[in-house]
Amino acid sequence: MHLPTLSLVLAGTAFAAKNTTRPYSTWMAHSFRSKNQTIDNHYVSAIIHEGYAKAAMAQNDTELAAFAAGEVSSIVSANGTLKGWNSTFYSLDDIRIGNNLLHIWNSEGRKDDKYVIAAKGLREQLNRWPRTPEGGFWHRAPTYENQMWLDGLYMADTFYATYTSYFEPDNTTAWNEIELQFDQIEEHCRNKTSNLLKHGFSSDKSTVWADPVTGASPYVWNRALGWYFVALVEVLEVWPKTHAGYSKLLDYYTTLASGIKDVQDISGGWWLLMDEQLAGLPGNYIESSATALFTYSYLKGVRLGLLEQAYQDTAVKAWDLMLDEFIQYEQNGTLSFTGTVTVGSLKGDASYEYYTTVPLLVNDVTPNNLIYTMSLVSSAVSPSATNPSCSTADFTQFPTKDVFCAVGSISGVPSNTTDALSKCCKDAPVEEFNGKCGYYCLSYGQNVGDLQNCFMKEGVNPSQIFCSGNNTAEATGTPSGSGVASKTGASASNTGANAPDKTGAASTVLAPQGVSKAGLGMLGMLAVSAFAGALL
Repeated sequence: MHLPTLSLVLAGTAFAAKNTTRPYSTWMAHSFRSKNQTIDNHYVSAIIHEGYAKAAMAQNDTELAAFAAGEVSSIVSANGTLKGWNSTFYSLDDIRIGNNLLHIWNSEGRKDDKYVIAAKGLREQLNRWPRTPEGGFWHRAPTYENQMWLDGLYMADTFYATYTSYFEPDNTTAWNEIELQFDQIEEHCRNKTSNLLKHGFSSDKSTVWADPVTGASPYVWNRALGWYFVALVEVLEVWPKTHAGYSKLLDYYTTLASGIKDVQDISGGWWLLMDEQLAGLPGNYIESSATALFTYSYLKGVRLGLLEQAYQDTAVKAWDLMLDEFIQYEQNGTLSFTGTVTVGSLKGDASYEYYTTVPLLVNDVTPNNLIYTMSLVSSAVSPSATNPSCSTADFTQFPTKDVFCAVGSISGVPSNTTDALSKCCKDAPVEEFNGKCGYYCLSYGQNVGDLQNCFMKEGVNPSQIFCSGNNTAEATGTPSGSGVASKTGASASNTGANAPDKTGAASTVLAPQGVSKAGLGMLGMLAVSAFAGALL
C-alpha cells in the first residue's frame, strides 16, 4: 500500500529530544501541518486527519482540534455529499475516510447529520461491493480481481464495524459479514506455525505470485501485517461480546500478538519481510512504519484487557527504538520520521527483490502512525481519570525539590494510582498533592529512571508521569510530614520538575540528563487519545 511523502517536521538534537517536555503527539501533528497538505477523501488524508483529531483530544489542543474538524467538514457538503467520492469506484482504501466522519460526528455531540449521511453512503457502497466466491471484498475492482489484502481489513472493516455498532448494533448479518472478511484472510494467509500472515491472497489463484494451494502471496510484509494487527484491536473494541464471532476474532488477535512478539528483533523493531528465515538477509532491514503500528496495537490491546500486561514491555522496546533511530529533530523545530518504506503492493510479482528494493522515505504518511502511537497509544494502558475538580489544579509547583517521580494531571488520575506507586516506591512513602490530583514519592533506594519505568510497568499512563533530578542520583531521605523532602548524598541543586502546561494532561518531565526514553515517548508525551473508547 502506498504511503505518499508527507513531511513531518523536526527540531533540535537527539540530546534535546531526550530532555523535551513537549508532547510528541501534537509536536508531530503540527510538524505534518507545516507542509500545508490538502485534504481529500483518500486514506492518506483520512489517516493524517484522524491523527490530528486524536492528538488534539489527547492534549486539549483546541486549535488543532478545530483545524482537524474544519478540514473534514470541508469535504462534506451540507447535504452530506462527500466531495471526490465515486460511488461506483470500488477501492477499500477509500472507505477509511468513514472513520473520520464518525469520529467528528461523535466528538461534536452527534449533532450534524451531514456526517451520518456521508458515512451511510460509504456503508451502502459496501453492500454493492464486488466479492470473491466466498464473500470476501475485493481489494480494488477491477484492478485486483478476486484478491484480498491484509490492508483492506484496516481500510474498510474498522469503519464497517464502527458504523454497525453506532447505527445497527443488532444487525447480525452485518456482524457476520465483517467476521467473514477476517475468516477469509485467516484461512488463506496465516502460517499456523509462526502465526504470521502473508500480505494477501488470490481466491482463484490466477496471479503470478499465488500459492497453488492457499492462493497466498509469498511473504509476510510488515506494514500489511501492522494494518491488520490494528484492524483486529479496533474491531474487537466495538464488537458485541454476545456475538459468536467475538471469541474467534480475539483468538486471531492474541495469537498474532504472540507471533509478532516472537520475531521482534533485539533492536526492538521488525524486519521489512518478517518471515523468520529472512531476518538479516541482504536487502532486508528494520522498518519504521510497521514498528509504529505494532506498538499501537500492543498498547491498545493491553489497555482494553485483551492482551497480557507483559506485551507492554514489547511495545516499550519498540518505542525506544523509534526515538533512537527513526525520529529526526530538525533545526526549524519540527520533527521528521525516517526509515519508512514507500510502498508495498501485490500488483507485480511480489518477489523478495521487489519488496527489498522499494525506496525509503522521510516523512512518509505512515508515520502518522507515529501520531497514532503518540496521540492514541498512551491511553492504551491507562484507566479513566476520575476527578473532574483537578481541572484547576496548579502543577507549576511541587512539594519537594528532591529527586522524585510524580503522577498527576488536570484531568485527574485513576483511582488505582496509589496501588501502582506503592509497588514501585519501595521504602519511600507515597504522598498526595494538589488535593489528590497528584501523587509522588522520592526515588529512595533506586534511580529515578528505574522508578519511572516501574510506574509504567504497573500501568500508569506515561503522559501523567513527571520526574526530577539526576537519573543516577539516589535520594536517601523521605518526605517530612509537610511534604517537603530532605535528602543526603545526592546533590540537592535540582530545582524541581518543569511544570506541565495547564491545557492538558501533565507532560512527562525528564531529568536534566534524560531519564528514560520510555517515559519520553512511549506513551509519554502522548496523552490519552486514540482510535476508540478512551481515545486509543
